Amino acid sequence: MNSKRAQWCVVVSVALVCAQMAGGQTPEKRSAPGAVQPESAATMLTRSQWLKKVGVAAKNPDEIRGVMILVADGEKAEFTQRVLKAITRLPLSPEEKQSLLINAAIECIRCTPLKNDERFKTIAEIFAVVPVEFLPAIVGELSKRFDPKKNKLSEEQFKLMADATIKLAVERNKSTDDPVVRNTFVMLLFLNATTQPQTEILQALLLTRLPSDAARDLAKGYIAEAQKGNYEPLLTATGTTIRVIPPPVAVARVGVSQMEQLLMDVGGLTGDLEKRTRNYGDTSTYAGMNVFGPSDVGIQTVPAHGYPNQLDVLP
Repeated sequence: MNSKRAQWCVVVSVALVCAQMAGGQTPEKRSAPGAVQPESAATMLTRSQWLKKVGVAAKNPDEIRGVMILVADGEKAEFTQRVLKAITRLPLSPEEKQSLLINAAIECIRCTPLKNDERFKTIAEIFAVVPVEFLPAIVGELSKRFDPKKNKLSEEQFKLMADATIKLAVERNKSTDDPVVRNTFVMLLFLNATTQPQTEILQALLLTRLPSDAARDLAKGYIAEAQKGNYEPLLTATGTTIRVIPPPVAVARVGVSQMEQLLMDVGGLTGDLEKRTRNYGDTSTYAGMNVFGPSDVGIQTVPAHGYPNQLDVLP
């Protein structure tokens, strides 16, 4: 009796499976308890979907990571562009906009993989769309996070990264109103992260990437003044009349955390300046840590009483 019942159960099971397959369905696959499911294309956001999330990300950069990991690699630079432009249109004071722009730039860079130079494209996009009056602050905050030693990069690796970025920036800034000024800020981003004699060597290389002798001469003069802390020539050259007030003297300075070492995972970068090869490894982690983990991203000059409307002020 028991054997007949067992046979009947087998027949019924087979019939159910066949019925599922005939209807275009496949038997449900069960995963082991606790197994991590691979991310499929179905979980990625379409362009129309992530466009609807730009406004929220602009108001709170903490939202950027959750959205950006679901944006296709080829669209991350555009997402960055739209978030930054949205911030500039918010009804906020220049100081508040500056704070949001810095935090958004950090998040967008950190959440963009190195594959196919995607992260370098994002950096170039930042310097192409952020209003010029905010770029001195952007350079100051990002360059600390680009420090080669903190990111465990050799001089050659850092040079390769700077070279790749300035090439993309020069091409991107052709469509801006002030390409020489914006290209100079990109160069300062990397130059300010170095010390002599590397600074001088790197500057000589980056200047060769500018399109003309006239551009190189202008950039040399701008760099010389900016490295003294004088950004007036750069700002004046664009007709900028708005001046962002620098942080007050009474600020609490905090160090750059490991999560903010934005170039640490470029360690697999090798090769010469014309033929670069990279060993990317797993692009789901950045700076040696999982991007899904908690973040303490914040800008490095924090007023003693915090920025207005900023929810993640560091103590």
